[in-house]
Order: sequence, then structure tokens, then C-alpha cells
Amino acid sequence: MSDAFLLCRRCGVLHPLLPTLADEDAADLAGFRADHEAHALEQARRVPDSALFDGPAWDPMSARWMKVTAGADIIVVRSWRRSVDEPRRHEVSPRVPTTTDCVDVDERLLRDALDHHLYPQSLRPAKTERFVAAVRELLADLDPAEVEPSFDDVTVANASLGDLPEATCQALLKRCAGIFDDWELERLRSFIAEHRFADGALAVRVRRILSRTAA
Repeated sequence: MSDAFLLCRRCGVLHPLLPTLADEDAADLAGFRADHEAHALEQARRVPDSALFDGPAWDPMSARWMKVTAGADIIVVRSWRRSVDEPRRHEVSPRVPTTTDCVDVDERLLRDALDHHLYPQSLRPAKTERFVAAVRELLADLDPAEVEPSFDDVTVANASLGDLPEATCQALLKRCAGIFDDWELERLRSFIAEHRFADGALAVRVRRILSRTAA
């Protein structure tokens, strides 16, 4: 993702300014300058950490929205393409899409990690599901602002991963006490201690979900 752009306010379009230009990129930039040479072109710079995606960041077809600064103005830009064979288009957008924040965990990863942690012993499937349900219910009441992001989740759009808060860990153990046998509870205590961090199976994923009207 480029940090610098040429902006034509009259046409509401931008062209990325790449640090190094291949022949094709240089030709595209020259063509943009020629198309808009009668207009007042100006440089714009991307605002860090302002990007929103409608799909995984690695997907070349994902549309993205970002903010750029041009002079004293902050401008919203939508970047998109019709196919992987054409370059991205960068256009001034009327607004940033509205988003809803939610928190969850990767439940499939959680089940697999729990099964691996308990091996060669195991929980009955019904108890595994009660543990997963307890995690889900506690996260439903967790304020996303309480999760300090450690790094992005590249597999999910607009998502970051952070530690499961200590208070939530304690609440989870309290719930488990009424469900599991003593040996199970001891193993679950060690599982939570090992996996509550951003690189573990209990990592909290904070997602910004774009509204359906984003375009």
C-alpha cells in the first residue's frame, strides 16, 4: 500500500507515488499527469492505521478505504479494482463506511488446541462445547476497548488479536468450576494460562465489521 499519492481534486481521483517505478508504473504515472495536467495536482499522504477492508488484506480484490491528508484537509479514499489484471483505482469517497466492533475467538482453533492440550485424556464432547460456550458468552459482554491489540489477524478483514484479559480468565475459571471435575478443572486452568495470550487459542479477535451499505 502506497503512502504517497497525486491528487486531482477536480476529478476526485488519485494515483499512487511508488518509491521505485517499473517501466509500466512510470508510464501509468505519466499518463495520469497528462490526463490531469490542466488541473491543479497536489500531493497527498496516507494517514497511518486508517485502512478498512471489505475482505482479507492479502486479497487483491478486496476494496479498501483509507484517509489521506492533502494540505490541511483529511480526505477519504476508496481503492478498488474490477479484476486482478487491472491496477487499483483510487477515488475520493464521500465517507468512511460505518462499522460495528465485535470480539470473538477462533472456535475451531480453540477446540483443536484444547483437545491437543488434554491428550491422552479428553473431555466429553458436551463438556467441550460448554467450555466454548462459556468463552463465547463472556466475550459477548467484553468491551472491545478493553482488548489491547498485539498484531493484525491477516486472515480476517479489519481484525486484530490481543490477550484475553485477566478478569475474563478468572470469570471463565469460575464458570468452569461448576461444570468440570477436579482433574478437568486443573488441566483447564493450565490451558487458559498457556493460551490466553495473543498468539494462543484464547486470543481475543477484535473485528470491525463494515455495514452492508458500504460501497
